[in-house]
Amino acid sequence: MIDLHTQKITLLGSNVKIRNLPIKQVSLLEEGSLPAYGYNPGDHIELMAGDVSVEYGRLEQCLTWLAAYIAESDLNPRVHTISYGEQKDIFQIFRRYAGTAKIPDDHGWFMVNQYLPAGARVNSTEPFRIDDSNREIFSNNNGLIVIDDCGCPPHLTQDDFARNPEAWVIALGISVAHWRTWAEMCGERITLFCRLADLETTRMEMDCSVNWETIVAMCLRALRTEEVGLWNSQTRKFHCHIIVEMFPHGILYIGPKAIYFRHRKGCLPEKSSPRQRGSVPCYDTLILAMLAMDALRFGGFTFSRNYFYDFSQRVMQNWSSLSQHGYYFRETLEFPNLDFAKSYPGGYSCSFVDGGYDPSFFELPDFSSDFETTLDLVSSQIWSSEKKAALRKFFYLGKPSPMCHEVPLAGTHGYLDEIVAVLYNLKEEVNRKTGFHNLPIFNVGHLRTTDPAEIDPVITLQNVMDSYVSKENVQRPLCIGVFGPPGSGKSFAVRQVAAVIAKKFQGDPFDFFEFNLTQFSSPDEINSAIEPVRAAVARGKVPIVFWDEFDCRYEGHEFGYLRYFLPSMQDGVTYVNGIPHYIGRAIFVFAGGVKASWEGMEKLLDTSKPEMLEKMKTLKIPDFMSRLRVVLDIDGIEVPDNLLRDSASPAELEELRRILLKRAFIIAHQMDTHWKKAARKTSGLLLRLLLARYKFGARSIEAVIEASRASDRIVYGLPELIAPSAARIHAEWRVELERRIDQLRKNKGLRAVW
Repeated sequence: MIDLHTQKITLLGSNVKIRNLPIKQVSLLEEGSLPAYGYNPGDHIELMAGDVSVEYGRLEQCLTWLAAYIAESDLNPRVHTISYGEQKDIFQIFRRYAGTAKIPDDHGWFMVNQYLPAGARVNSTEPFRIDDSNREIFSNNNGLIVIDDCGCPPHLTQDDFARNPEAWVIALGISVAHWRTWAEMCGERITLFCRLADLETTRMEMDCSVNWETIVAMCLRALRTEEVGLWNSQTRKFHCHIIVEMFPHGILYIGPKAIYFRHRKGCLPEKSSPRQRGSVPCYDTLILAMLAMDALRFGGFTFSRNYFYDFSQRVMQNWSSLSQHGYYFRETLEFPNLDFAKSYPGGYSCSFVDGGYDPSFFELPDFSSDFETTLDLVSSQIWSSEKKAALRKFFYLGKPSPMCHEVPLAGTHGYLDEIVAVLYNLKEEVNRKTGFHNLPIFNVGHLRTTDPAEIDPVITLQNVMDSYVSKENVQRPLCIGVFGPPGSGKSFAVRQVAAVIAKKFQGDPFDFFEFNLTQFSSPDEINSAIEPVRAAVARGKVPIVFWDEFDCRYEGHEFGYLRYFLPSMQDGVTYVNGIPHYIGRAIFVFAGGVKASWEGMEKLLDTSKPEMLEKMKTLKIPDFMSRLRVVLDIDGIEVPDNLLRDSASPAELEELRRILLKRAFIIAHQMDTHWKKAARKTSGLLLRLLLARYKFGARSIEAVIEASRASDRIVYGLPELIAPSAARIHAEWRVELERRIDQLRKNKGLRAVW
């Protein structure tokens, strides 16, 4: 039995000295008395905001976190620290983030730059070894924490660990090249901490993924490679525990018996700290200290589902506080000071109990042939219908869909279950704003989806647009292709992406223009349309120009206008009377009207049809396609009749659920926009809107809701809907299906409840 009050742990880390410099920007005119030193009076210069603070690497950071946690607990372990190697000097520049107005004046300092010592990370000195001078410290420990920042981790042997038979080990910063040795030596006694960047050495292209499914799949595939050496192919298990941190929104645990993952609800991966804000460099040592506290409490690692559910929740909470508050400043920079009572109420962990379904927490299945096939597809560098299907089921393989956790009909009525479940969520959302609470929803502005295959290209578009707008110099407009059925939300998606990017600037940097090429009578009108675009650039705006139905007919040919866009797409110029005019920084969005998908465009270049291919070359379609930088396919919202049958397959039911959810998001948004939020909406009304055959997609949903507005009502029901004589423009009601569902709900006793 371990005595919780007499435990001993040793922290071993590289010899690093970090100097933190708080910097502020000031105006010479405002300061007045400052010497100019060659600056003009109106210039802004940077000054020290306070004294330089010093901390001794991540070793001291971890010790600081650990001491704070111990102070809040009833534990009293003996803690020893040893540093090794030649001293490395690191300088970190901190600034106060201007966007932290809600945070007190002494908070909100973030690292914006880091200067490392010259030369390689690995020094020429011998690795640290245990000898007579330190053998007593490295004996009879209950825990060892190793933090390596030099690329040359301590050389510990089996004899060294034999002198610490009860010790658990936590390692941070050890390079991938040494993982196999440590894992084979310590087995399940060790937890290796790593970042996504550590796995880039496995050539898994960790930085190209924009959704959690792909990142987790890439991590698993990378960690199972022979190069890493943590996977036992015979037992089909990992040798040790691994935690992959994805600050600030995700954390992954991979172990011999289970794989768990949590992300912050509604948040997508961040590749690096935002340029405008900076980072908090002590976030990784925080979770080391948290895990060490739990290991002290429990006498080792207990990575059960309940434990990691709790641990990951506490990590997300503390990371949120860190990323919001940053470092403190009182005359000099101070280490972040969190409210540890939230993480350890009463000094104990397990403050969060797994009370049921959590849309942000996942337990992945054991490695099987089905899971490995899905894993390979999700982590692959392709984009196909097979990969989309794999993305959608990756976190739910062998488990019910997230929609199945609230099935009012108990899952016994096929496609009717899906309709009633979505109806239930929609009614709770429009009336109480809680209907979508337990769904794995991701937002880009007002664009909401539960589909990772839908959000992936949208986030890619956001990243490309953000990068383009932030560049100092550009040569040509950024050209984007957007495809989808009429009313699928092509322009809505682009506008929401632009709205998210605009929040990073003090004012909205964008101007929007929309031109429908079917209204043009000649190519000269393209040049005329570009003139106000150039004027917007001259005003300092970034115009986003929608060229709707770019694939319409001109001179008897589909895509007849494309050739006239090529100079502006490639060279950034438009010609008026033979004179070139530079366009400047602009975003051209080409929205398809004839072709509903990028795949339809690619089929035009089918090499098995040489005559068609030659014609497409004449129309300059390959030249046009080669100038696009991003392509976005938007799925429609029409519900095919083949999905509404009793014999629908599981895959068809999944597709029906996805379409109905997309409709539900649109209906909820339009009701918030056009109807009184406080008014109650009846199930009959919502069911009709959910099931209708819409002729023009989301545009028809908006038209029906807008035309049905009744501002003096406190309850909206079927009588408030637009009359059939007007509704026929946009929708056809599925009345028979509505009656069947209504009768089923009545028989099940649901209609009287909701």
